[in-house]
Parts: sequence; structure tokens; C-alpha cells
Amino acid sequence: MMEAVKLSLNLQNCEIPAGCENFGELVQYMEEKRIPGDEVITRILIDGRDVDRERELELAESPLSQFEIVEFYSARTLDLARQSMQDATELLPALAADLPGVASELRGGNIKDGLLMFDRCLEIISHYVSLVNAIDGIYRRIDPGFRLLPSADVATDENETDFDMDKLAPSPDNELRTFASIENLRHKLMSVEQAQANGDSLLLADLVEFEILPIVAIWNEELPVLNGRVQRENAKA
Repeated sequence: MMEAVKLSLNLQNCEIPAGCENFGELVQYMEEKRIPGDEVITRILIDGRDVDRERELELAESPLSQFEIVEFYSARTLDLARQSMQDATELLPALAADLPGVASELRGGNIKDGLLMFDRCLEIISHYVSLVNAIDGIYRRIDPGFRLLPSADVATDENETDFDMDKLAPSPDNELRTFASIENLRHKLMSVEQAQANGDSLLLADLVEFEILPIVAIWNEELPVLNGRVQRENAKA
């Protein structure tokens, strides 16, 4: 007789409920019944092998009898946000350093290398935009003033950056510019896509240096405040 699949959550053994027959049903059960409401699944292993999102969808209809051991791991959303913000303190400065190189490669005719570099930059940009949107949704429920700078941190003539801030969409007084800049970024990326579609490497270089880089500069400038807010709220939680 075939042994029943062994199930665990964060290394603790779990019972599989009656009527749960395939992998998709098991994931749904874990998300709805076993994972606490303030946590999300961070990793799934089947017989010792990682299951990414694509593989998870492929296995949705697979009967559990095909597997021996299924392991789920979860973490608090707040903890994931805290760690991601910490990671951003390294990623964003590197991104700001790489973007001028992208523009230089494109202007120098090294189109292939420039585009490869830009693709890696876009991955970081996409990740940070997703992170900011996620923490905005999480922490504004905890602290309605999450988007606002302390009054001492309001931008002044002395600490303004050296690019044209008027290009950004208007935002309320004393609000972190990161949030307005992300909306502004969406419009810039439309121009980037058009330049790429037209094969206009010089225009793309200008967009990278004069449109995308200033937005990343805003993120870097305000990252200490955002990171501090996230760490503070996590300490309270």
C-alpha cells in the first residue's frame, strides 16, 4: 500500500484534510486554513525540489499520490517588507550607478550590451515599484501618515536634487516624492517602450539618463525615510 504524502508547514507536520486530492487543492487549503492571515507562502518544496509559481500552476491538477513529501514555508508580510527594504539599500545605489553606463553604451553604439544592462536595471526598477506599492498598502492601514515626511525633512533649497522636480506629477505638501515619481515613471516607461520599438538607441539613452535616472535619484534620497518607517512599524508589531 502506497504511503500517504507527508505534509509540513515551517518544518511542523500537518494533516492533509479529507477530500484534498490534488496539489492545487492542497495549496488552497494551506493558504486559507493553515497560513496565518498576516503571513504569505514564501517557498514550496516537493520531494526536496523548489516549486516556483509556473511549476505550481503546472502541478495544480496532479494527484497528491504522486508525491512523497510536500513542504510549505511562510513568513509575515511585515517581515518580508522589512527585509526587502533592507535589500533595497544596496540595490538602489547600484542601480543609480549602472544607469549612466547604460546610456553611455547606447550612445557609443554598443546596443546589445546597453540593452542587456538596461534589462537588468528594469528588473530592479520593477521589483522596487512592486515593493513600494505593497508597503504603501500595508503600512498606510497601520499609520495613515506613512507617506508623509517629518516636517524637518521637507525639501529645501539646500537639499533639493539638481534635476527639474517640476517634471513630476503634483503631490500633496510634505508627501514623500517616491509615490508621485512611481506614477510619473509609468509614463516614462511608455516612451522607453516606443523608443525600443523604433530602434532609436539615442533617444533611449536620453530617456535613461534624463528621465529614469532622476526618478531613481528620488528613490535613493527618500529610501532612508521609507526604510526607517518600515523598521519602526515592524518593531511596534
